[in-house]
Amino acid sequence: MKNILIPTDFSVRSLDLVKAAVYAGINEPMNILLVHCFKMSDDIQELMALSRRRKDYGHISDEFKKVCAQLQERYPARINDIRVECFYGSTIAVFKNYLYANNISLIIYDEHFRFTKVNKSSIDPLNIIRKSGCALLPLTPGREEHIRVKIYQPSQAV
Repeated sequence: MKNILIPTDFSVRSLDLVKAAVYAGINEPMNILLVHCFKMSDDIQELMALSRRRKDYGHISDEFKKVCAQLQERYPARINDIRVECFYGSTIAVFKNYLYANNISLIIYDEHFRFTKVNKSSIDPLNIIRKSGCALLPLTPGREEHIRVKIYQPSQAV
Protein backbone atom coordinates (compact mmCIF):
# COMPACT_ATOMS: atom_id res chain seq x y z
CA MET A 1 0.00 0.00 0.00
CA LYS A 2 1.44 3.38 -1.01
CA ASN A 3 0.61 6.42 1.13
CA ILE A 4 0.43 9.53 -1.04
CA LEU A 5 0.00 13.17 -0.07
CA ILE A 6 -1.72 15.54 -2.50
CA PRO A 7 -2.10 19.24 -1.65
CA THR A 8 -5.59 20.69 -2.06
CA ASP A 9 -7.38 24.01 -1.76
CA PHE A 10 -10.68 22.14 -1.27
CA SER A 11 -11.76 22.92 -4.84
CA VAL A 12 -13.19 20.11 -6.95
CA ARG A 13 -10.61 21.04 -9.60
CA SER A 14 -7.80 20.14 -7.19
CA LEU A 15 -9.16 16.58 -7.15
CA ASP A 16 -8.02 16.15 -10.75
CA LEU A 17 -4.67 15.13 -9.25
CA VAL A 18 -6.31 12.11 -7.64
CA LYS A 19 -7.48 10.91 -11.05
CA ALA A 20 -4.03 11.67 -12.51
CA ALA A 21 -2.48 9.57 -9.73
CA VAL A 22 -4.67 6.62 -10.73
CA TYR A 23 -3.23 6.75 -14.26
CA ALA A 24 0.34 7.51 -13.17
CA GLY A 25 1.46 3.90 -13.26
CA ILE A 26 1.88 3.46 -9.52
CA ASN A 27 1.70 -0.30 -9.29
CA GLU A 28 0.06 -0.70 -5.91
CA PRO A 29 -3.14 0.45 -4.19
CA MET A 30 -3.02 3.96 -2.75
CA ASN A 31 -4.07 5.65 0.45
CA ILE A 32 -4.48 9.29 -0.54
CA LEU A 33 -4.17 12.10 1.98
CA LEU A 34 -5.51 15.41 0.65
CA VAL A 35 -3.94 18.22 2.67
CA HIS A 36 -4.50 21.96 2.94
CA CYS A 37 -1.72 23.89 4.71
CA PHE A 38 -2.27 26.65 7.22
CA LYS A 39 0.32 28.65 9.08
CA MET A 40 0.24 28.16 12.83
CA SER A 41 -1.63 30.87 14.66
CA ASP A 42 0.26 33.11 17.07
CA ASP A 43 -2.94 33.94 18.98
CA ILE A 44 -2.77 32.12 22.33
CA GLN A 45 -6.58 32.07 22.61
CA GLU A 46 -6.90 30.22 19.29
CA LEU A 47 -4.12 27.83 20.18
CA MET A 48 -5.70 26.91 23.50
CA ALA A 49 -9.26 26.54 22.21
CA LEU A 50 -8.43 25.02 18.84
CA SER A 51 -11.60 26.71 17.64
CA ARG A 52 -10.05 27.80 14.36
CA ARG A 53 -9.37 24.22 13.35
CA ARG A 54 -13.05 23.34 13.37
CA LYS A 55 -13.73 26.39 11.22
CA ASP A 56 -11.04 25.37 8.74
CA TYR A 57 -12.72 22.03 8.12
CA GLY A 58 -15.87 24.01 7.31
CA HIS A 59 -14.21 25.06 4.04
CA ILE A 60 -14.65 21.51 2.74
CA SER A 61 -17.79 21.64 0.62
CA ASP A 62 -20.32 18.84 0.29
CA GLU A 63 -19.50 18.74 -3.43
CA PHE A 64 -15.80 18.18 -2.63
CA LYS A 65 -16.69 15.33 -0.25
CA LYS A 66 -19.03 13.83 -2.84
CA VAL A 67 -16.37 13.84 -5.57
CA CYS A 68 -13.87 12.23 -3.17
CA ALA A 69 -16.34 9.43 -2.49
CA GLN A 70 -17.06 9.04 -6.21
CA LEU A 71 -13.35 8.72 -7.01
CA GLN A 72 -12.92 6.07 -4.35
CA GLU A 73 -15.96 4.16 -5.67
CA ARG A 74 -14.85 4.49 -9.31
CA TYR A 75 -11.32 3.16 -8.71
CA PRO A 76 -11.65 0.64 -5.86
CA ALA A 77 -8.69 -1.45 -7.05
CA ARG A 78 -6.41 1.62 -7.17
CA ILE A 79 -7.67 3.81 -4.31
CA ASN A 80 -7.94 2.15 -0.93
CA ASP A 81 -8.75 5.30 1.03
CA ILE A 82 -9.07 9.07 0.61
CA ARG A 83 -8.72 11.30 3.67
CA VAL A 84 -8.85 15.08 3.92
CA GLU A 85 -6.83 16.91 6.58
CA CYS A 86 -5.65 20.36 7.51
CA PHE A 87 -1.94 20.73 8.26
CA TYR A 88 -0.86 23.47 10.66
CA GLY A 89 2.69 24.74 10.36
CA SER A 90 5.02 26.35 7.87
CA THR A 91 8.44 24.91 8.66
CA ILE A 92 10.20 22.07 6.90
CA ALA A 93 10.82 20.24 10.19
CA VAL A 94 7.15 20.21 11.17
CA PHE A 95 6.14 19.13 7.66
CA LYS A 96 8.71 16.30 7.67
CA ASN A 97 7.31 15.09 11.00
CA TYR A 98 3.81 15.19 9.50
CA LEU A 99 4.96 13.10 6.53
CA TYR A 100 6.64 10.62 8.85
CA ALA A 101 3.60 10.36 11.16
CA ASN A 102 1.37 9.60 8.15
CA ASN A 103 3.90 7.23 6.54
CA ILE A 104 3.88 9.28 3.32
CA SER A 105 6.21 7.85 0.67
CA LEU A 106 5.21 10.08 -2.26
CA ILE A 107 3.88 13.59 -2.80
CA ILE A 108 1.95 14.26 -6.00
CA TYR A 109 1.45 17.86 -7.03
CA ASP A 110 0.74 20.04 -10.05
CA GLU A 111 3.41 22.70 -10.58
CA HIS A 112 0.99 24.76 -12.68
CA PHE A 113 -1.97 24.72 -10.26
CA ARG A 114 -3.01 28.18 -9.08
CA PHE A 115 -3.38 27.64 -5.33
CA THR A 116 -6.36 29.45 -3.80
CA LYS A 117 -6.26 30.49 -0.16
CA VAL A 118 -9.39 29.58 1.79
CA ASN A 119 -8.54 32.18 4.45
CA LYS A 120 -5.68 34.48 5.52
CA SER A 121 -3.87 31.62 7.30
CA SER A 122 -3.66 29.39 4.20
CA ILE A 123 -0.20 28.89 2.78
CA ASP A 124 0.93 27.64 -0.61
CA PRO A 125 2.51 24.26 0.17
CA LEU A 126 4.76 24.05 -2.91
CA ASN A 127 7.82 25.50 -1.16
CA ILE A 128 7.79 23.06 1.78
CA ILE A 129 6.83 20.18 -0.52
CA ARG A 130 9.93 20.73 -2.65
CA LYS A 131 12.17 20.94 0.42
CA SER A 132 10.57 18.05 2.30
CA GLY A 133 12.99 15.35 1.18
CA CYS A 134 10.06 13.12 0.20
CA ALA A 135 9.81 11.54 -3.25
CA LEU A 136 7.93 13.89 -5.59
CA LEU A 137 5.79 13.21 -8.63
CA PRO A 138 4.70 16.33 -10.54
CA LEU A 139 1.68 15.55 -12.72
CA THR A 140 -0.47 17.59 -15.08
CA PRO A 141 -4.14 16.59 -14.77
CA GLY A 142 -5.90 15.94 -18.04
CA ARG A 143 -2.80 14.52 -19.69
CA GLU A 144 -3.06 11.01 -18.25
CA GLU A 145 -2.43 9.38 -21.60
CA HIS A 146 1.02 11.00 -21.78
CA ILE A 147 2.18 10.27 -18.25
CA ARG A 148 5.63 8.82 -17.97
CA VAL A 149 6.28 8.25 -14.31
CA LYS A 150 9.45 9.92 -13.16
CA ILE A 151 9.49 10.13 -9.41
CA TYR A 152 12.04 12.59 -8.09
CA GLN A 153 13.86 11.11 -5.16
CA PRO A 154 15.29 13.47 -2.55
CA SER A 155 18.99 14.09 -2.90
CA GLN A 156 21.18 12.29 -0.42
CA ALA A 157 23.63 15.20 -0.19
CA VAL A 158 24.41 16.31 3.33
